[in-house]
Amino acid sequence: MKIEEIKHPELKGHINMIYMHEENQNQSAIDKTESEIKEYIKDKEFIISIEDSKPVKIPYANDGEYLVPIFTDEAEYLTGMDYFSLNDMAENKEYEIVKLENYKKLKEDPNFLGYIVNIARVSYVIGTTLL
Repeated sequence: MKIEEIKHPELKGHINMIYMHEENQNQSAIDKTESEIKEYIKDKEFIISIEDSKPVKIPYANDGEYLVPIFTDEAEYLTGMDYFSLNDMAENKEYEIVKLENYKKLKEDPNFLGYIVNIARVSYVIGTTLL
C-alpha cells in the first residue's frame, strides 16, 4: 500500500465524537465509541515513523514513559514531520505502513502508554486498553 492510499476519516470521526462526548460528560457514549475505535484499528494499516526499523518513541513525562505517533493519512504525516522539525525527530524521514498488531511487543513494555494520533494538531491517545 502507498502512503497516498492511507486514509482514515472514520477514525477521525470517532476521535471527534470522543471529544464531544467528553464535553457532555457522557461516559456510556465514550465507552461505546472507544469500542468502535478498538474494532476499527484491528485490521487497518497506519503510517508509523520509524528509525533504525523501530517505531519512533516520543517521551512522555520524565519516568521513561513514551507514546508512539501514528498518522492516519499523508497530509497528517507531512504536517507531523513539520511539527517534529522543532524537536528530536527533525532528521527522521522514514516511515512504514503497517497494522498496529505488528508492534505487539510494545504493549508488553510497561513504559508504553499507547499510540498518539495526529500529534501536530488536536491529538488523541489510543491507550493500551484499546489495543
